[in-house]
Order: sequence, then structure tokens, then C-alpha cells
Amino acid sequence: METNSSHYPSLRVRLAAVLIILAALFAVGLSSVLYINFREELRSSLRHRLENITSLAGLQQNGDELLRVETAGDEYFAKIHEQNVRIKRSDPELRFVYTMRKDEQGIYFVVDARLSPDEPLISEYGDRYEKPSDTLVENFDSMTETIIEPDFYTDEFGTFLSGYTPIFTSDGRRVGVLGVDISASTILAQEQEYLVRLVIILLGALLLLVIAGVISATYLAGPIIGIRDAARRISKGELTFRITKIPHTRELAELAADLNTMTANLGELINALEQRVAERTSEISRKADHLRAASYIARQTAEVRDLSSLLHTVVKLLTDQFGFYHTGIFLINDTGAEVVLQAASSEGGRRMLERGHSLSVGTQDIVGHVAAQKKPRIALDIGLDAVFFNNPDLPMTRSEIALPLLVRNKVLGILDIQSDKPQAFNQEDIDVLETVADQVAVAIDNARLLDESQATSMQLEALTTLRTRAAWNQKLQEKERVFTYTPLGLRAEKSSADGGNEVTVPITLRGQKIGKISIARKGDPQWNKTDEDLLAEVASQVGLAVDNIRLLEEATQRARQEQTIGELASRFSQAFDIDTLLQTAARELGQLPGVEEATVFIGAIRDQDKAATSMKRMSRGRRRADS
Repeated sequence: METNSSHYPSLRVRLAAVLIILAALFAVGLSSVLYINFREELRSSLRHRLENITSLAGLQQNGDELLRVETAGDEYFAKIHEQNVRIKRSDPELRFVYTMRKDEQGIYFVVDARLSPDEPLISEYGDRYEKPSDTLVENFDSMTETIIEPDFYTDEFGTFLSGYTPIFTSDGRRVGVLGVDISASTILAQEQEYLVRLVIILLGALLLLVIAGVISATYLAGPIIGIRDAARRISKGELTFRITKIPHTRELAELAADLNTMTANLGELINALEQRVAERTSEISRKADHLRAASYIARQTAEVRDLSSLLHTVVKLLTDQFGFYHTGIFLINDTGAEVVLQAASSEGGRRMLERGHSLSVGTQDIVGHVAAQKKPRIALDIGLDAVFFNNPDLPMTRSEIALPLLVRNKVLGILDIQSDKPQAFNQEDIDVLETVADQVAVAIDNARLLDESQATSMQLEALTTLRTRAAWNQKLQEKERVFTYTPLGLRAEKSSADGGNEVTVPITLRGQKIGKISIARKGDPQWNKTDEDLLAEVASQVGLAVDNIRLLEEATQRARQEQTIGELASRFSQAFDIDTLLQTAARELGQLPGVEEATVFIGAIRDQDKAATSMKRMSRGRRRADS
């Protein structure tokens, strides 16, 4: 049947329309995919960034101090506030950093970081969280790791995303939650800017396509059908399709070639994007697992105070949590020339530990090299690493990493980790393991400081006891003091009681007996345990009070001596020649209490003069003693 062609648009119009529609659909679809991917990438990046910040901030929290905060002005509040302010300043997009606790009435704020006194919307200590999110309410009592709110929230002050992490005490009790709010305004602005750019590009592309379609349709009326069919197949997802029949017209041939190239590039782009997403997801998952393991190790080691137990706990946890073949900790010896193995997790490492395995600092092996350079080092395949020395105790080792245990830029030891897989470590592993190494170094330093402080305390206590005993031995040899109270009054003499119903309690001071208290009763009432305990407490307080008086007398005597020395120095400074100075010194020394004769001599002293001077001193000493 004959068809009236006038009712149909011309081939040029159809061709132009098809090209414009297909190109527009393709551009819109591609723009939508790009925008959605860009939007999800930005939001996912923000969530992971907030999760990392919240997790690291949680590791810096001290649950013991949070538990002791009682008011906004106490020292624990100030410590936590200072720590949270540093966290808040570490990222300009962090809006709020706050700690919370919960009681019968609900959730309330403890410490909300304030950068300046006039900063708005900062909660005070004890303020109630009026409208907490469902996520926070549901997970507050059961939270064991960092959680992020599923969606942004927007109010009159902007758009934010919140993250929460639990706060534990040193004994593992959950005492509160740390909240971190990050601004999402930058993300939304980037999304809006990207969308505007896509729309502008899309509109410009559509305009160009309309013009190109009209022009191309005039010259490509014949071969355009084949290219149209090819475009339709590509638009349906057949990215492996290629145009094999190239038109003889140059423009159409180029168009066909460009279409083939675009299809190939698009396929490669999609494949590369899928591969990148898979790799990124795997990396993020691996890093999150490592961070959780590092957090667990930090919580476990925080509870250990003994150095030996601490080292063995660390190597066991590292091996168990990360699945390493061998973990060992070397500590620098007293001379600083060697690192000595102190703890190991593998059987071969324990044999080395029994032999007292040690390495020289600065040698070619990886541990000695790191101890000298104070920088981490990785041997991805130690069988090919020239600096590695084969160890028969660890035959399965294929990769090794050594990290310095640094405190205040001082090497305490080396954390040596070995894997039975080649190329098992990368830069992200170094970042995580460096965090663990820093935590271990601080724990080792704290354990050592604790041991040193305890030893110093014991030495000071022993020295104080010796000095107190020596002072009282001298004091007791000078003069005895006794006072007795009877119904007739107080007298300075010993009691004449017969001792029949008398109780005596020694007065002791730091283990030394310096006196006694004796009390006698009339009649036959017996002394009970309460009376004896009361007398013992009185005797203890008397000993402390007497020792305080002795210390006061010694301080007064030292003050008088220093005053006398100062006065003599002042008078000596007024002399302008040697004779006047010597005369002043002899006169002033002769006026001191108990001095019979004073001689000041400057010149060579002969042996006879030394003997005579010594005899005179002995003679004067005997005369003063006789007097």
C-alpha cells in the first residue's frame, strides 16, 4: 500500500531527532550516574572520615577521669575539656566534641569542648540532652565500638553528621559516650556545585547536538541508519559491540570511529571504576579491622602495670588480632649498644628468649638498623633482602617489619613483627602498627616510671627513718624529760606508783622507742582492750607532736645560724683592708656564745703551729665541757 510520505518527517529531521534524543539520553544518564557516584563517594568519605576521627578521639579519652568529674570547675573536667578542645581544633569542620553520661533521668552532657568563651550552643556540665537521636538512645547502654548516624540532620545552624564511641575505664567498664559532630555544609556545597556544572555541561552539549544533528543529517542520510542502529545497541548496554562497516563519508567515518572509541573507553571506565570500588572497599574493611584490633590492644594493655606481663600481653594480642607468624619485643640494654629480646609469641621466638637473644644497635639486620635510625623498616621478601640475616628459629618468615618504640625521641626498644606471607605489609599497615608501637612505648615508659617511683619512695622512706632515728638518738642523749600527774598536781619527776594496776605504752616514732606513757588506776578495775587502744593512739600522736617540735627547734636553730652568718658577712663587707677585716672577724667570732678565744691567721702554717692549734682546740673543748 502506497504511503503518503508527506505525513512523515524527512530523513534529515528524523536523523537529527534520533541523534539529539539518543545523545541527550546518554548525556543525562551518564550525568546522573556521575552525580550519584560523586554524591555517594563524598558522603561515604565523610562518614569514614568521621568514623576515624571519632575512633581516634575515643582512644584518647580517659574513662577514669570522666567518672570523677563532679562539677564544671574540677581538675578532671579541665583535663577532659583540654583534650577535647585539641581534638576539635584538629579539624576545622568539627562542630561539636562532647562527652555524655546517663542516669535515671536520661542522657546528660559532662564536657562539651568550647574553643572560646562566647562560642554559642555549647552545653554546660549537667545539661540534659533534650532530643537525642534514636541511634544514640538505642545504643548508649550497649555501645562497644564507634557508630555513625545513618543520615545527616539539618537545623537553623546548618547540616551535620554525628558519630559516637564508648568511653571505658582502665578496668574495662563503660562509663560514657564521646560524641563528635562534623559539618556537612562543605559536602552539600560540593554536591550542588557539581550538579550545577553537570547541568551547564548537559545544556551546552544538547545545544551542540541539535546543531550537529541538523548538519549531519543532511550529509549522512544513507549511512546514518546503520550508525543509529549501532547507537541503539550501545545504549542498551552492548559495550562490546563495534561498528565494522565504516561509511565512506569522512564525517560519518569519524563518527563511527569516535563511537567505537567512546564505547571502548566507557567499558574500560566502568570496569576500572568497579575494580577501584572493590579495591577501596577491601582496603577500608581491612583498615577498619586493623583499627579495631589496635583499639582492643590499647584497652587491654592499659590494664597491665607489670613490665614483663605487659610485654608478653602485647606480643600475644598482636599475634592473635592480626594473625602474624611471629611478634617479638626487644628492649635497649643499659649501655644502649644492644637490643635484648624480652618477649616473643612464636615457639622459635621463645627458644631465642631462653638463649638471651640480643642484637647490636646499628648492624645490618633489620632490628639493629631500626634501633639506630629510629625509623620503621619493611622487608617485603626477606629472602631477597640484603640486610636480613637468616634465622633458623623462624624458618617460615617471608616478610618482616620493625618499628621503634619511641618516647620523647628516645628509643626504648623495637617491635619486630614477621609474617609467613611475602609482601604482607604496606604503608597503611605502618600507620596502624606505628600507633600500636607508640601506645606500647608509652605503656612501657609508664611501667618503668611506676617501678622507679616506687623504688624512690621506698628509698626516701628509709632515709627519712634513718635521719629521724639519728636525730632522736642524739636528742635522747642530751637530756631526759619526765612529767607526772597526781591528784596533788603536776611535777617533773618519775611516778612513785607500785605498778600493781599500771599500764605502760611505749612512745615510738618510725620504729624507734623514744619514751613511754604509764598510767595507774585506783582500786582494782582492770584495763580493757578499748583503754589500751586509746592509750596506744595517744602515744602515737604524742610521738608525732614531739617530733614536730624537734623539727621546729632544728629549723629555728638553723634560722639563727643563717642570721648570724648573714650579720657577720655584712660586717665583713664593710672592711676596706685585710687588717681591718681580720680584726673584725676575730672580734665578732669572740663574741659568739661559748667562745673563750678566737684567732684569725693568714699565712703559711708550719707543722708545729698545726699541732699547737690542735692542742689549743682540744684544751678549749675540755674547758667548755668542764664548764
